[in-house]
Amino acid sequence: MVKISVIVPVYNCEDYLEESIKSILNQTFKDIEIICIDDGSADNSLNILKEIAIGDSRLKVYSQENQGSSIARNNALSKVSGDYVYFFDADDYLLENCLEKVYSNAVNNDSEIAIFYYDLYRGNKFLNHCRIDLHKKFPNEDYNNFTFDYTDYRQYAFKGASAPWFKLYKKEFLDRYDFIKFPPNLNHNDIPFHIMTILNASKISFLPEYLYHYRTDNPNSISNNCKKRNKDIFCILQVVEDYLRSAGLFDDLKQEFEFLKANHILYQMPGRNNKYFELAKEELSAVDLNNDYFTKNILFKANAVLDSNSIEEYNYKIKIHGLEKENKSLISKNKKLKGNLEKENKSLIAQNKELREDLEKSKGLIDKNKELLEDLEKENESLIAQNKELLEDLEKYKNKNHEILNSNSWKITEPLRKLRRKF
Repeated sequence: MVKISVIVPVYNCEDYLEESIKSILNQTFKDIEIICIDDGSADNSLNILKEIAIGDSRLKVYSQENQGSSIARNNALSKVSGDYVYFFDADDYLLENCLEKVYSNAVNNDSEIAIFYYDLYRGNKFLNHCRIDLHKKFPNEDYNNFTFDYTDYRQYAFKGASAPWFKLYKKEFLDRYDFIKFPPNLNHNDIPFHIMTILNASKISFLPEYLYHYRTDNPNSISNNCKKRNKDIFCILQVVEDYLRSAGLFDDLKQEFEFLKANHILYQMPGRNNKYFELAKEELSAVDLNNDYFTKNILFKANAVLDSNSIEEYNYKIKIHGLEKENKSLISKNKKLKGNLEKENKSLIAQNKELREDLEKSKGLIDKNKELLEDLEKENESLIAQNKELLEDLEKYKNKNHEILNSNSWKITEPLRKLRRKF
């Protein structure tokens, strides 16, 4: 038994595989096993896995014919021995303390699912953070002592990313519901898995830290190849609807489901052909557009599909709408820029006025200073003249004194002066 079993489906990932697998093996949390299912890779992926496994017994390598990531994950689930299960994509990588932190969060909360955050990367360069907003929905909580279920946040199961690689699952919880599996032979198979697990979990915890790096630029990834198959998203949405009906949840969650339906159908529309367009139009015609969850963007695109006769007409409307939005944005920016320039101009005029007033005051001070300087110069000249006169008088007195001291009368009367000083 181990604490965490890491499941990794592998298909043609030789460019990223060693870095990705070692990001798991080098985790600060060591009590793990890694179950890699090579899904019939045509490159060197299987040999890379076998070579890494020679140096670390925690890595277990299995092979299957190419059947897709869903079957690879389902097969791996039957082989795990951990208390918790973590799904990992073989072209991404983890921060070294990811499993330690999320395991601690799950254990402290005794949660059945522990969620964390991820970053988007392209060419090993950061793009942006994920858009999961659990910390906004549940702010100011002690996340090591906090859980919720779907009734606390009804839309969460139906919005945003559904991938399993930013969640840690309790194995006992997954075993309890044998219908929770990844639908085989379909792209987007993580959507039903995500929805079923969220709706059935009684205790969900989360850690609002970005611990996973998701690569967006692997040409062999499922997300970069899903547009080759038109019907998959519609089949996936039918799987979700069938589950909600069988669980007796459809009527209660109809708005949330129809948001999911419209959002995913429209998100997949760019680059599609008329066959996809016709399927989308048929499905959206059954959707109630008076939905509180629908954004203006979703409503516009849904109506554009319903009002168009082909994918070309739809794309034209989207392009025109995009240009109109861009034009409005430019007008708004221009208006804002104009307002800022007017404010700046008013500020400069006010500053110029103040400077002029200061200059006038400065001129007045200069004139006063000039007058004072002239007065000081006159006074100084007068003092110099007085000083000259005093010096001349002093010189006269010195000469007079010298004459007296050297006169005969002064010398004759010297004894009398001494006698006087004595008595």
